Amino acid sequence: MAFYYVWYGAPETDGQYQHWNHEVLPHWDAKQKDSYEFGSRFDPPKNVHSPFYPQKGPYSSSDPATIRTHIREMVDANITGMVVSWWGPTWRAGSHDTQGVNTDQVLGLVLAEAEQQQQLKVAFHLEPYEGRSVESVRADLQHLMSQHNASQGLMRLGGRPVYFVYDSYRLPAAQWARLLGKGGDVSVRGTELDGVFIGLMLDLKEGDELLLGGFDGFYTYFASDAVSYASNPEHWQQIAEWANDHDQLFVASIGPGYDDSRIRPWNAGATRPREDGARYRRYWQLAQPAHAVSITSFNEWGEGTQIEAVQPWVDEETGKPYQDYGEGGPNLYMDITKECASHFIESRQSTSHGTDYQDREL
Repeated sequence: MAFYYVWYGAPETDGQYQHWNHEVLPHWDAKQKDSYEFGSRFDPPKNVHSPFYPQKGPYSSSDPATIRTHIREMVDANITGMVVSWWGPTWRAGSHDTQGVNTDQVLGLVLAEAEQQQQLKVAFHLEPYEGRSVESVRADLQHLMSQHNASQGLMRLGGRPVYFVYDSYRLPAAQWARLLGKGGDVSVRGTELDGVFIGLMLDLKEGDELLLGGFDGFYTYFASDAVSYASNPEHWQQIAEWANDHDQLFVASIGPGYDDSRIRPWNAGATRPREDGARYRRYWQLAQPAHAVSITSFNEWGEGTQIEAVQPWVDEETGKPYQDYGEGGPNLYMDITKECASHFIESRQSTSHGTDYQDREL
């Protein structure tokens, strides 16, 4: 499956560019804030917030034709699921990303297009909007199910929809247990709001917290191994053994590289080069112990993790060329995905990892 972002806007569809014109973010440390440029915005289509330029140009996520094309490309690359970033319902104040974009209304478009492709299903990526609590998450689940439970495009395990919970560690395990534990005062277990809930793991020691919180499994998300212990693939064998011992679903997150230098010029320590695709192939191989793989990302352009096709482009303001995918061509990472995903799926059909997760078609 691949993480999919629907926060992009273009004038023809949305009245203005969204996210392609991302602001340059200040350093998180106030003492270093003034040492780096921040506050200015990019000016698409002349330039965009990514170190790469999309082959489709700065597109809109609200364009059904764009979503349809993306889904077709994912299916062609043997991607069986898309995990769609969701920032909460439109009616809640503060339910938007850092650029003020709410992604609720696009979900219906994505699911409608996914229903036309039986090979791909949609999971929800619950993002950490301001003021998130277990009560608000329960309201989120009620909203999502009231709108989309009947959709044939939903990813389900054992009949339950799948939710990835980003930054789950921001709430203590005791709070999550109220929602995800049996007998919690706002528990969804055994109700129409029940689901498969995948929390974010940063460190192996957090596994116990996820267990206490009632999560069904965990994912690692980050495409840069500099971010966390769990995002380093050298640790995935150990993590997989822990997951099997505790009957947890382990979703390893792999990415082609990482470069957010356009929007976070102070974050060079997290940058990871793509190595002409060699790094991406290596991560696929190292993910073999996991129960499932999530790709970070299909189209998170601002952090330079996308596998979507690029085109050569020169910044019209600075005259500097954008990066491309080298001799492998604009579709290099979709081609690698098609090959490696096929091998991964075949390996799941021929081996056992100590749980029944490989039979759940995640």
